[in-house]
Amino acid sequence: MAGEVVFNGLDAKVAPDIIFGVDDESFQPLANSSEFSPGSFLRDWTVTEPNSLLKLILVTRGSYLDYQRHRVEAVNDPRVKFEINTMSGLQGLEMCITTTSDRSEEVNFAVPLVLEVEAPHLPGSHLPSSTLWNDISLQVKFPLQRGQTSAGPPQLKLVAPPAMREVFDVDDVRLPVWPGNICLVEYIPSLQQTLQQQVREARASIALRRSFMEALFPFFGRPLEADATYCRRISLLASSGAFTFLVHLALPIQFPKVQPTLTFQSSQHFDTRGRPLVSRTYMDYPWSPRWDAPQMAQRIMDFVADECIAFKKQCNDLLHHQR
Repeated sequence: MAGEVVFNGLDAKVAPDIIFGVDDESFQPLANSSEFSPGSFLRDWTVTEPNSLLKLILVTRGSYLDYQRHRVEAVNDPRVKFEINTMSGLQGLEMCITTTSDRSEEVNFAVPLVLEVEAPHLPGSHLPSSTLWNDISLQVKFPLQRGQTSAGPPQLKLVAPPAMREVFDVDDVRLPVWPGNICLVEYIPSLQQTLQQQVREARASIALRRSFMEALFPFFGRPLEADATYCRRISLLASSGAFTFLVHLALPIQFPKVQPTLTFQSSQHFDTRGRPLVSRTYMDYPWSPRWDAPQMAQRIMDFVADECIAFKKQCNDLLHHQR
């Protein structure tokens, strides 16, 4: 749903207007006079009620989903009707018709996927050992040509909230091949099985990242900052003679297949705005995913010891040019 909520800038007590785009001109939520319609919330608008806007948006969204479902159900295409019928009992299913840049139309389904995921291990934590993820959805697009879908497979895309990327990046998922003449209900089980396996691998990577971070302690000491939940970031203090600097490591989800990125930050050199000088991002250091954690840490320590000399010279040169 794409729309705008516009408030009266001269009188905050006046109920807001809700504006939709040109593609939704036929959506008329105020025509519904029922008790729980958007119109009833606007008529009884109370500016002092902190949840007024949230309630208005939720009820408007519900009306919009109903409006879009009626539009999809009106599409005179056997394939679309069959998909709707087979998914009628699916909880949380959403559907709509959208217009592309070339003014052609597409039927879109948002199919919710539920995965059981092990919770990250935290010392002393009493949280459940597993949790359900229900905010991943499969977006399915059926392009319409003259009101009819094509015979080929639909367009598929996984969608997840940005916060989930700390654990699992849906962009890295290789979707199962659409095996010919099947429907979505038949495709979803194989997709969920694939997702479940890849999520397990991503969770296993957390333990590997934690082991690697702990292997850094004998070389750098205790960290200044560390992501203790998903083990994606750690900041360490290092020195070379009188030169003291920070080493920031970012560990990818695909660790150890993909090596961490390193960035140095001086604690003694600052630009004209008072910001500490930082290095480029390093990934050109020796690395093998087959090494054990202590060897990985040793190689990073060796690289830091060699590269910090060039970083110190870079910082001194930059300060010299600023004078």
